[in-house]
Amino acid sequence: MRGLLMWGVLGAGLLRLSTTAAAQSGALGRPARLHSVKLGMTPVAAGGFHISGERMWGPTSRNAWVVTPQLYYGPVSDFTSDLSEGPQDRVRGYGLEVQHRIYLGEQTAGVEGFYVAYGPSYQHFRLAFESRSWAPELAANGLTYYEYRLRPQTEVIDRYGMCAVVGTQAFLPRTPLFVDAFIGIGLRKASSRSTVNGPRYASGMSDYGHEGSYIPLGFRIGAAW
Repeated sequence: MRGLLMWGVLGAGLLRLSTTAAAQSGALGRPARLHSVKLGMTPVAAGGFHISGERMWGPTSRNAWVVTPQLYYGPVSDFTSDLSEGPQDRVRGYGLEVQHRIYLGEQTAGVEGFYVAYGPSYQHFRLAFESRSWAPELAANGLTYYEYRLRPQTEVIDRYGMCAVVGTQAFLPRTPLFVDAFIGIGLRKASSRSTVNGPRYASGMSDYGHEGSYIPLGFRIGAAW
Protein backbone atom coordinates (compact mmCIF):
# COMPACT_ATOMS: atom_id res chain seq x y z
CA MET A 1 0.00 0.00 0.00
CA ARG A 2 2.87 2.39 0.83
CA GLY A 3 4.45 1.66 -2.58
CA LEU A 4 1.17 2.39 -4.39
CA LEU A 5 0.78 5.65 -2.49
CA MET A 6 4.36 6.68 -3.38
CA TRP A 7 3.75 6.00 -7.09
CA GLY A 8 0.42 7.81 -6.95
CA VAL A 9 2.02 10.95 -5.50
CA LEU A 10 4.86 10.73 -8.02
CA GLY A 11 2.43 10.30 -10.93
CA ALA A 12 0.36 13.29 -9.81
CA GLY A 13 3.48 15.45 -9.59
CA LEU A 14 4.68 14.43 -13.05
CA LEU A 15 1.26 15.08 -14.59
CA ARG A 16 1.24 18.55 -12.99
CA LEU A 17 4.70 19.17 -14.43
CA SER A 18 3.48 17.93 -17.84
CA THR A 19 0.55 20.35 -17.75
CA THR A 20 2.85 23.26 -16.87
CA ALA A 21 5.26 22.35 -19.66
CA ALA A 22 2.43 22.14 -22.18
CA ALA A 23 1.11 25.54 -21.12
CA GLN A 24 4.53 27.14 -21.51
CA SER A 25 5.20 25.51 -24.85
CA GLY A 26 2.84 27.78 -26.78
CA ALA A 27 5.38 30.61 -26.61
CA LEU A 28 8.19 28.50 -28.04
CA GLY A 29 9.21 28.20 -31.67
CA ARG A 30 8.61 25.14 -33.81
CA PRO A 31 10.87 22.26 -32.70
CA ALA A 32 13.45 21.27 -35.31
CA ARG A 33 13.16 17.53 -34.58
CA LEU A 34 10.04 15.68 -33.43
CA HIS A 35 11.04 12.01 -33.89
CA SER A 36 14.02 9.90 -32.95
CA VAL A 37 15.24 6.31 -32.76
CA LYS A 38 17.99 5.10 -30.42
CA LEU A 39 19.86 2.01 -29.29
CA GLY A 40 20.45 1.22 -25.61
CA MET A 41 24.09 0.32 -24.95
CA THR A 42 23.88 -0.98 -21.36
CA PRO A 43 21.54 -3.98 -22.05
CA VAL A 44 23.99 -5.38 -24.65
CA ALA A 45 26.11 -6.72 -21.77
CA ALA A 46 23.14 -8.93 -20.77
CA GLY A 47 22.41 -10.11 -24.32
CA GLY A 48 19.72 -7.46 -24.75
CA PHE A 49 18.88 -5.22 -27.69
CA HIS A 50 16.69 -2.25 -26.75
CA ILE A 51 15.60 0.00 -29.63
CA SER A 52 13.58 3.04 -28.59
CA GLY A 53 11.31 5.18 -30.73
CA GLU A 54 10.42 8.66 -29.50
CA ARG A 55 7.72 11.04 -30.77
CA MET A 56 6.92 14.50 -29.49
CA TRP A 57 3.23 15.18 -28.78
CA GLY A 58 3.19 18.17 -31.10
CA PRO A 59 5.33 20.82 -32.82
CA THR A 60 5.50 23.04 -29.71
CA SER A 61 5.01 20.43 -26.99
CA ARG A 62 7.67 19.53 -24.43
CA ASN A 63 6.08 16.07 -23.91
CA ALA A 64 6.94 12.86 -25.75
CA TRP A 65 6.14 9.16 -25.84
CA VAL A 66 9.11 6.77 -25.75
CA VAL A 67 8.36 3.15 -26.72
CA THR A 68 11.13 0.55 -26.31
CA PRO A 69 10.73 -2.98 -27.72
CA GLN A 70 13.29 -5.37 -26.21
CA LEU A 71 14.90 -8.55 -27.54
CA TYR A 72 17.24 -10.88 -25.63
CA TYR A 73 19.31 -13.55 -27.32
CA GLY A 74 22.73 -15.05 -26.64
CA PRO A 75 25.02 -16.34 -23.90
CA VAL A 76 24.61 -15.30 -20.27
CA SER A 77 27.62 -13.29 -19.07
CA ASP A 78 29.05 -12.51 -15.66
CA PHE A 79 27.32 -9.12 -15.93
CA THR A 80 24.20 -11.00 -14.83
CA SER A 81 24.98 -14.46 -13.38
CA ASP A 82 26.55 -17.26 -15.41
CA LEU A 83 25.91 -20.10 -12.94
CA SER A 84 25.89 -23.13 -15.23
CA GLU A 85 27.81 -26.24 -14.20
CA GLY A 86 28.13 -27.27 -17.84
CA PRO A 87 28.32 -25.22 -21.05
CA GLN A 88 27.55 -21.51 -20.83
CA ASP A 89 23.98 -20.51 -20.00
CA ARG A 90 21.88 -18.97 -22.77
CA VAL A 91 18.99 -16.52 -22.68
CA ARG A 92 16.09 -15.76 -24.99
CA GLY A 93 13.46 -13.19 -24.25
CA TYR A 94 11.47 -10.12 -25.16
CA GLY A 95 9.91 -7.13 -23.48
CA LEU A 96 8.35 -3.72 -23.85
CA GLU A 97 8.70 -0.41 -22.00
CA VAL A 98 6.52 2.68 -22.48
CA GLN A 99 7.42 6.04 -20.96
CA HIS A 100 5.99 9.54 -20.83
CA ARG A 101 8.91 11.95 -21.14
CA ILE A 102 8.77 15.63 -20.15
CA TYR A 103 11.53 17.96 -21.33
CA LEU A 104 12.47 20.75 -18.94
CA GLY A 105 13.39 24.36 -19.60
CA GLU A 106 12.68 26.46 -22.68
CA GLN A 107 14.47 24.33 -25.25
CA THR A 108 13.22 24.71 -28.82
CA ALA A 109 14.99 21.84 -30.60
CA GLY A 110 12.42 19.10 -30.01
CA VAL A 111 13.95 15.94 -28.59
CA GLU A 112 16.76 17.68 -26.72
CA GLY A 113 17.67 18.83 -23.22
CA PHE A 114 17.13 17.69 -19.63
CA TYR A 115 14.04 15.60 -18.94
CA VAL A 116 12.10 13.48 -16.46
CA ALA A 117 10.31 10.31 -17.58
CA TYR A 118 8.21 7.55 -16.05
CA GLY A 119 6.36 4.43 -17.18
CA PRO A 120 5.76 0.66 -16.91
CA SER A 121 7.62 -2.27 -18.43
CA TYR A 122 7.21 -6.02 -19.02
CA GLN A 123 9.88 -8.66 -19.71
CA HIS A 124 9.78 -12.39 -20.47
CA PHE A 125 12.95 -14.54 -20.27
CA ARG A 126 13.70 -18.18 -21.00
CA LEU A 127 17.04 -19.37 -19.62
CA ALA A 128 18.71 -22.63 -20.71
CA PHE A 129 21.46 -24.10 -18.53
CA GLU A 130 22.83 -27.34 -17.09
CA SER A 131 22.54 -28.32 -13.45
CA ARG A 132 22.77 -31.53 -11.44
CA SER A 133 19.48 -33.19 -10.52
CA TRP A 134 17.92 -36.59 -9.77
CA ALA A 135 15.91 -38.35 -12.48
CA PRO A 136 14.90 -41.97 -13.30
CA GLU A 137 16.99 -43.66 -16.01
CA LEU A 138 16.67 -47.04 -17.64
CA ALA A 139 19.81 -49.17 -17.11
CA ALA A 140 21.21 -51.81 -19.47
CA ASN A 141 19.75 -54.56 -17.29
CA GLY A 142 16.23 -53.25 -17.93
CA LEU A 143 15.77 -51.78 -14.44
CA THR A 144 15.10 -48.13 -13.66
CA TYR A 145 17.45 -46.28 -11.33
CA TYR A 146 17.55 -42.71 -10.07
CA GLU A 147 20.79 -40.97 -11.06
CA TYR A 148 22.22 -37.63 -9.99
CA ARG A 149 24.10 -35.92 -12.82
CA LEU A 150 24.25 -32.87 -15.07
CA ARG A 151 21.07 -32.40 -17.08
CA PRO A 152 19.63 -29.69 -19.35
CA GLN A 153 17.41 -27.34 -17.32
CA THR A 154 15.26 -24.31 -18.03
CA GLU A 155 13.90 -21.35 -16.10
CA VAL A 156 11.13 -19.06 -17.36
CA ILE A 157 10.80 -15.59 -15.85
CA ASP A 158 8.06 -12.97 -16.19
CA ARG A 159 8.81 -9.54 -14.77
CA TYR A 160 6.75 -6.35 -14.45
CA GLY A 161 8.18 -3.00 -13.46
CA MET A 162 7.65 0.73 -13.02
CA CYS A 163 10.35 3.39 -12.90
CA ALA A 164 10.97 7.14 -12.97
CA VAL A 165 14.19 8.62 -14.35
CA VAL A 166 15.96 11.93 -14.93
CA GLY A 167 18.29 12.37 -17.86
CA THR A 168 19.67 14.50 -20.62
CA GLN A 169 19.68 14.18 -24.40
CA ALA A 170 22.26 16.17 -26.38
CA PHE A 171 23.09 16.39 -30.08
CA LEU A 172 26.53 16.16 -31.59
CA PRO A 173 27.47 19.46 -33.26
CA ARG A 174 25.87 19.99 -36.69
CA THR A 175 24.51 16.42 -36.93
CA PRO A 176 21.19 14.63 -36.28
CA LEU A 177 23.05 12.22 -33.97
CA PHE A 178 22.70 12.45 -30.20
CA VAL A 179 23.55 10.77 -26.89
CA ASP A 180 21.00 10.07 -24.15
CA ALA A 181 21.98 9.30 -20.53
CA PHE A 182 19.65 8.70 -17.58
CA ILE A 183 19.41 7.44 -13.99
CA GLY A 184 16.44 6.91 -11.70
CA ILE A 185 14.60 4.65 -9.29
CA GLY A 186 12.22 1.78 -9.94
CA LEU A 187 10.31 -1.20 -8.58
CA ARG A 188 10.01 -4.68 -10.15
CA LYS A 189 7.97 -7.83 -9.48
CA ALA A 190 9.09 -11.17 -10.92
CA SER A 191 7.73 -14.73 -11.07
CA SER A 192 9.81 -17.78 -12.00
CA ARG A 193 9.15 -21.35 -13.15
CA SER A 194 12.14 -23.71 -13.18
CA THR A 195 12.98 -27.39 -13.65
CA VAL A 196 15.17 -27.13 -10.52
CA ASN A 197 14.24 -25.87 -7.07
CA GLY A 198 14.25 -22.13 -6.56
CA PRO A 199 15.09 -19.18 -8.84
CA ARG A 200 18.70 -19.05 -10.06
CA TYR A 201 18.85 -15.71 -11.80
CA ALA A 202 18.13 -13.25 -9.00
CA SER A 203 21.55 -12.48 -7.55
CA GLY A 204 21.60 -8.72 -8.20
CA MET A 205 19.89 -5.74 -9.85
CA SER A 206 21.33 -6.61 -13.28
CA ASP A 207 20.01 -10.20 -13.17
CA TYR A 208 17.01 -11.38 -15.19
CA GLY A 209 14.90 -12.49 -12.22
CA HIS A 210 15.70 -9.68 -9.78
CA GLU A 211 12.72 -8.06 -8.09
CA GLY A 212 12.25 -5.24 -5.65
CA SER A 213 13.72 -1.75 -5.85
CA TYR A 214 16.45 -1.03 -8.37
CA ILE A 215 18.33 1.83 -10.01
CA PRO A 216 17.66 2.13 -13.75
CA LEU A 217 20.57 3.76 -15.53
CA GLY A 218 21.66 3.72 -19.12
CA PHE A 219 23.30 5.27 -22.11
CA ARG A 220 21.82 5.43 -25.63
CA ILE A 221 22.94 6.66 -29.03
CA GLY A 222 20.47 7.68 -31.71
CA ALA A 223 19.37 9.90 -34.55
CA ALA A 224 16.48 12.37 -34.85
CA TRP A 225 14.52 13.99 -37.66
